[in-house]
Amino acid sequence: MKEAPVVTAVTRISAPVEDVWRVVVAFDQYAQWHPVLSLDAKPDQVVVGAEVPGRLSGGDTAEQDVTMRIVDLEAPHRLVWEGGSLDAILGRHSFVLTPQPDGTTEFTDSEEFFGAAAAELIPTLDQLRKEYSRYGAALQARVKGLSG
Repeated sequence: MKEAPVVTAVTRISAPVEDVWRVVVAFDQYAQWHPVLSLDAKPDQVVVGAEVPGRLSGGDTAEQDVTMRIVDLEAPHRLVWEGGSLDAILGRHSFVLTPQPDGTTEFTDSEEFFGAAAAELIPTLDQLRKEYSRYGAALQARVKGLSG
């Protein structure tokens, strides 16, 4: 079995884990800071098994409705959702927040791709990594804006 394609970007955020977590789970606020993703769910709906509807826009493709299902949650350190289909591409997206000794947070944004067409993403992984780094920078700016 081949390894699933994976994209990972790590961002250091100058705020404690709890501050970053509040922004990550405030799904109804994503449209205010995330470059391509808006979500239609309130923070109290962040529970394993919850379906989170949303919309991707501003990327290389046309606007697209998406639904993610939360599959793992360990507040305030880990959130994992899945979206898509094994018939095409299923993405398992994880956000891991690791407190650092200096009071900052290491934010790891990672997505593993499965499904019939997942291998087609391999040529685009470097570009996707740049996009995920951009998402981390946007999260960092949002956290700073809320705390500063």
